[in-house]
Amino acid sequence: MSSRLVRWLTGAGMQRAVFGFMRRHHPNLMWGKRALVTRAEDVNEVLKTDAVFGVTEIYAERMERTTGPFFLGMENTPQYQREATLSRRAVRPEDLEHIRSMVREHAEQLIALARPAGRLDVVNGLARPVAVGLVDRFFGVPGPDPETMKRWMRIIFWDIFLNLGNDADVTARAKAASAELKTYMEGLIAQRRAGLATESRDDFLTRLLRMQQDEATRLDDDAVRRNVGGIIVGAVDTSSKALAQLVNELLEHPEALGEAQGAARAGDTARVAAHAFEALRFDPHNPLLMRVCHEDYVLARGTDREMRIPKGTLVIASTISAMFDPEVMQHPDEFRVDRPPPGYMHFGRGLHTCYGERINHIVLPEVLGCLLRLRNLRRASGSEGRMRFEGPFPDRLVVEFDAG
Repeated sequence: MSSRLVRWLTGAGMQRAVFGFMRRHHPNLMWGKRALVTRAEDVNEVLKTDAVFGVTEIYAERMERTTGPFFLGMENTPQYQREATLSRRAVRPEDLEHIRSMVREHAEQLIALARPAGRLDVVNGLARPVAVGLVDRFFGVPGPDPETMKRWMRIIFWDIFLNLGNDADVTARAKAASAELKTYMEGLIAQRRAGLATESRDDFLTRLLRMQQDEATRLDDDAVRRNVGGIIVGAVDTSSKALAQLVNELLEHPEALGEAQGAARAGDTARVAAHAFEALRFDPHNPLLMRVCHEDYVLARGTDREMRIPKGTLVIASTISAMFDPEVMQHPDEFRVDRPPPGYMHFGRGLHTCYGERINHIVLPEVLGCLLRLRNLRRASGSEGRMRFEGPFPDRLVVEFDAG
């Protein structure tokens, strides 16, 4: 079977069709030790009932062999609470506008380089470099060089979150990359600590190291390495994938694309953001979230779709289905930018909501806005204008625009 056919059979369009049928006829389905949940109310129940539906069986071992234990792979334990709280404290409210300026400047530089040719690869010419640049400038981890960082971030994320078939080659490459990243991070932490007294750096890593001076906010070096590593691994290809897929969807909706371009040229960032997250709804970067049921549980109790889930069941919560549930999204098959934000589930729900949610609400619209201001933006002709993938990741999407 060709890779293109596989992509079509497993792609967002097919998922929307299949889950649409299931929401109407079999909204909650059990088979063996697996359960599939499709209605928005029930997906929310699974994701928010974190005392019952956990993640350690899915992610803990994978994180252990790569980044090391990271709070998003933990249950609601004292270790989770301490490491998550301190990691979140190291991102301040005033940082968001700084991040906005940072990514806008980088995106504009990359687009200026592409402008004379009138062509740009949205993935490797824009999305991934901006994400790696943010890891450098805001999180404080430049890596040996950008290409090494891209390689490390992609393969480690792939093995932790997307290697569902346990591909041995992916695991081996991730383990090798993780060993390299660990050695690099240990050296970087030592270097940064040596400069704390004399340097005026203010990035995420440096803040965590300065917080070690107070026992109440202290994470030891290993905890700093583990948590910074976990955060940056989740910061590059998720952001890149989301941007590529939402751009691809906007190109499929010409009227929406035109409206979004008008908003970008008018400086209406809120309306650009509304177009970005509505486009992403049609092809979300994370259409399925998995949990393991830690005790016997009745989902959707008292409804006609009530389902008894035995302890140990792998529960698959379909966020793409939830975002097309007409009980939450009116006229779900229409592209509309007036939808209430709580209906979107791009960053999950509950205890394990994506750490980068606040940051991505800034980064994705800001980078998209820079792209939308190009005149006569369009999909490149032929195969270059179709999304190309490396495994689960968009790896190339060429757009064209009026040069100059």
